[in-house]
Amino acid sequence: MLQAKSVTAALFVATLSTAAFAQNAPVAGTPARPVPSMPTPAPVSIVSPEDQQLGKDKVVTEDHYFNHEVKQGKQFHYVWDDTATSGFSRFGDVWHAFGATTAKLEKAPTRDDLNKTSIYLICNPTPSKVVPNPNYISAADADAVEGWVKDGGVLMLFANDNTRCEFEHYNILANRFGITFNSDQRNAVPSATDKDREHGAFKKAQFPDHPIFKGIELIYMKEICTMALKDPAQPLFVVDKEQGETAGSPGNKDIVMATAKVGKGFVYAIADPWVYNEYIDLPTISGVKVQNRQGGENLVRWILPMAGPPAAK
Repeated sequence: MLQAKSVTAALFVATLSTAAFAQNAPVAGTPARPVPSMPTPAPVSIVSPEDQQLGKDKVVTEDHYFNHEVKQGKQFHYVWDDTATSGFSRFGDVWHAFGATTAKLEKAPTRDDLNKTSIYLICNPTPSKVVPNPNYISAADADAVEGWVKDGGVLMLFANDNTRCEFEHYNILANRFGITFNSDQRNAVPSATDKDREHGAFKKAQFPDHPIFKGIELIYMKEICTMALKDPAQPLFVVDKEQGETAGSPGNKDIVMATAKVGKGFVYAIADPWVYNEYIDLPTISGVKVQNRQGGENLVRWILPMAGPPAAK
């Protein structure tokens, strides 16, 4: 059964499944990260009339099953409906600004489910250290997603650091496309002071010549993992290892973003959920504007043309 709610006359958030799930409350003792208050009201992405057409008839479906945390009876953390600092509501609004519809999938994906979407986004599968009964990605789930990608689907994989993200089963899927998320952490930020936030900043001199980084001076990606790649995956954003770092990607560089062309489809992977509410509109670091929102807009503008309307309704 398809449920929808209106965002504007043409934009809505759809629910692809009404399956009920057991409460998956955080594990006792899980460390909570201090988060800053959010600006009010939320900034609005202003895009050109041409850009507003990029998402026409396209559906961006976010996984709400492998990433599944519940607080006070409501799912939160990197999901469209979460308007607190922990949520993805502002990133959802970016997709809406480009004319796309956002949806959520509350169960393991089948091919029929995936045929109803243009882009499938998985962010930060929840590990057992965070919830008592996580929903792990299986080989059968990977089969369904891989087949859909080969037939033209666009897959987005967002990871996190090794205190928040489940890697063993996530990599069952990522490995199908030559991507391995390493169970590690870099860009550690001791506190939320401006000086400490420098440890989580990537700056213009580090960025490749790529549409995601057009006009970007600084993005903030705190406490992230790294990646290892093999064919068909290709690095998109690579940085020097941190001083004293012994883990991370092979060699003297760390891979932060990667892509893979698979059959008729496309995969984009990143080591952090960098466009969630807490940081998408962070103002400045050491006097330099943080441009996670612009980076998110650039990402959406770049990837939407790779996706088509869903194969089924």
